[in-house]
Amino acid sequence: MAAKKPRRRPARPEDIYELRRVRDPQISPDGNLVAYAQAHTDRAKDRAIEQIWIAPVSGEHSPREFTRGPSTHSPRWSPGGDSLLFVSNRGEGNQLYVAPLDGGDARPITTGPGTPTGPQWSPDGKSVVFVRSVGPRRGREASESNAPLVVKNLYYRFDGFGLFDARRRHLFVVNVESGKERQLTSGDWHDSQPSWSPDGKWIAFSADRSRRRWSQGFRSDLWLVPAKGGKARRLTRERGDAQGPEFSPDGSEVAFVGHEHEDRSAGRNYALYTVPLRGSTVPRPVIADFDRSISPAPSGRPFVWTPDGTGLVFLAGDRGTVPIWRVERASGAAKKIVDGNFQAGSVALTPDAKRVVFTSSWSSAFPEVMCASLRRERSQITLSTANRTLRERVALGRTERIQYRGDDGLELEAFVLYPPDHKKSRRSPTVLEIHGGPHGMHPATFNIMRTQALAGAGFVVLLPNPRGSTSYGEGFERACIGDWGGGDYRDLMAGVDALVEAKVANPDQLYLSGYSYGGYMSSWTVGQTNRFRAAAIGAPITDLMSGLGTDDIPRYNIESMGGPPETAFELYHERSPLTHIRRVRTPVLLLHWEGDLRCPIGQSEQFFAGLKLLGRKVEFVRYPGGSHGVRSPSQDVDYAERELAWFDAHAPKTSQKSS
Repeated sequence: MAAKKPRRRPARPEDIYELRRVRDPQISPDGNLVAYAQAHTDRAKDRAIEQIWIAPVSGEHSPREFTRGPSTHSPRWSPGGDSLLFVSNRGEGNQLYVAPLDGGDARPITTGPGTPTGPQWSPDGKSVVFVRSVGPRRGREASESNAPLVVKNLYYRFDGFGLFDARRRHLFVVNVESGKERQLTSGDWHDSQPSWSPDGKWIAFSADRSRRRWSQGFRSDLWLVPAKGGKARRLTRERGDAQGPEFSPDGSEVAFVGHEHEDRSAGRNYALYTVPLRGSTVPRPVIADFDRSISPAPSGRPFVWTPDGTGLVFLAGDRGTVPIWRVERASGAAKKIVDGNFQAGSVALTPDAKRVVFTSSWSSAFPEVMCASLRRERSQITLSTANRTLRERVALGRTERIQYRGDDGLELEAFVLYPPDHKKSRRSPTVLEIHGGPHGMHPATFNIMRTQALAGAGFVVLLPNPRGSTSYGEGFERACIGDWGGGDYRDLMAGVDALVEAKVANPDQLYLSGYSYGGYMSSWTVGQTNRFRAAAIGAPITDLMSGLGTDDIPRYNIESMGGPPETAFELYHERSPLTHIRRVRTPVLLLHWEGDLRCPIGQSEQFFAGLKLLGRKVEFVRYPGGSHGVRSPSQDVDYAERELAWFDAHAPKTSQKSS
């Protein structure tokens, strides 16, 4: 008699330690294998470690771990498919390594200072182009670390990076056999994202070399430089942004993701463009009548050419999901080719164009690498086994999409995450979870285990997409510009009302949570209503005036508010949560990282001090180090545990979380 499988339990905060993430899938030249990076938590070192795994695209065999030991990422197949290039820290800092596919030791091909990023093989397999920072590093000696930093530019620091110094990112080419390196670009700017032309003669890259580069932010052009060295030539026309260049198969043009607006602002769609190598510098949109934004795919590639050059396969958000699309170059018509309840994070296409490989995540599914046939419907298979153990051990709550209307009749959507044992016959305690951005969207899959831990503890989690959210079209996304805390706030409350009216949410057991812009909206909400029993507010902006310039993206925030403070003082004042702090009666838990440059910790300090002086119930959790988006695994677990404990501490005394 076969042994029974152990019953799966609900998610807990400590499951954050066990969650494994996958990114950057790369298909071998023969189309039979996929290499990808898989991250797990090293609890002793309290940090994530990545390794390269290889899986057959057919799914017939289990994946195998290709690298072990020091953290390794950015796998790239050699043109012959017999070896893998990757970045690893195996000695004096990160370097590029090459390892044979059939076994044997990896050997370094770079030795210089600074971490190489964005490596790409030359078509003949003899060289690799990569990006490295060069120039003097600030604070190397004691006297230098005590020297002042003279700031002359608007953008002089960046969250997760810190203060800029004299280092600049530039392109290098290294000979794979000899290890001889040569610097390909130079100058007082940053060059990145190199891509070889099919004939190996040219390298396209992204850079902002304009005179206004240090005051613009979020802009760049495409450039072209001879692979042998020489003067770089600009391909685009100094408007907007151009990212991720990829040559067409015939080498006649370069495709990229970007826009042509001077105000990157706030809510503009990113589109697919092409620009020819010769002639016009006017980018041509690839897709006709497509009101969706191309996903930037920070963990891999957002688009890829079809092998015959007749189309492109790409990622674009659509109503909370990120499906895979194809556009035909001749017609400009786009259609979904792989759809469903998932968010793709990177895409790769087999050489025969019959299958697509992508990373997939969802609020009710663990991240994995997937493969789908483009010839048969519903043919998705899972290639990786990153979260097999968690899947066998933990029961995830299901996610459901709902529609409702705002107070002005606007059609809105939200996702509802239910506890695994949810019973429709009873109302449940409910957490309103507000996403960041404001141009983000739910489900926010990067924090899947935190929201699943809430569901595992018995909470229904409401994940709304109010006006301002991406994946619903540019008009919807820009609807919150100059109106933070206005229509978006009313949309959130309408979502709560919809769950109460549907008898899902218990109106006496409502809780509030949000991070970044979600932190702003949460701190705004507690100053507008007392309907929530408790709020957990992460990294908020609470004073729009003092937030401007103390953050790392001042121009973006001016565009988001519809203008600078001197022309919109009343708006900045009225829409600051700090202005309405006397109305706050909700118990508030503030959580913030001291290293956050995007939403500086002073914003929480002001809100905490203001509430304390008023005698309100408030606690403030300061996490050392970190940044707005990066922190240690133990801090992530602590955040989730404290949030749950705060909500439990403010539950009705006679309630057991349900009624």
